[in-house]
Amino acid sequence: MKIGSKENKLGHIYSNVAFVFVDVIETILMNAKESLRKDGFELRHESKQNFNAAIAAIRKLKSHVNKCSSDTQECFGNDSDMLYATIILLIDRCGDDDMKLFQFYNYIKAHPSKFGLESDDSAFSHIFESKE
Repeated sequence: MKIGSKENKLGHIYSNVAFVFVDVIETILMNAKESLRKDGFELRHESKQNFNAAIAAIRKLKSHVNKCSSDTQECFGNDSDMLYATIILLIDRCGDDDMKLFQFYNYIKAHPSKFGLESDDSAFSHIFESKE
C-alpha cells in the first residue's frame, strides 16, 4: 500500500486499507475452510452458499487492484500478508486477555503517526467499565 506523502487524502488511505483488509479476509476465510476440512468438518448448505457469496464478492472487489501496476499489486499483497501475520500473532499472544491487547495497542500508539490518523481508544472501553 503505497501511500506516499502526508498530503494524500484520508479517503485514499482508507480505500487502500479497505483493499488490504479484503485480501486479509479472503485469506482468513480460505484458511478457515481448509482447517475445518482437515479436521473433518465441512460447511453446511446455507453456510457454504454464504461462504461462496463472500468469496465471490471479495474477488470482485479485488479485481480493481488487478488493474493496477504489478508493483502496486505486489505492495497490496505484501501489506495484506503483513497485516494477516500481525493479526494472527496478536490473537496468539493475547488470547482472551483484552488488557494484554490494550498494552500492545498502547505500545504501537506510542510511535509517531505517519499520516496524522487519530486512534480511537473506545474499542477498549469495556476493559475499564465497572463490572458490578
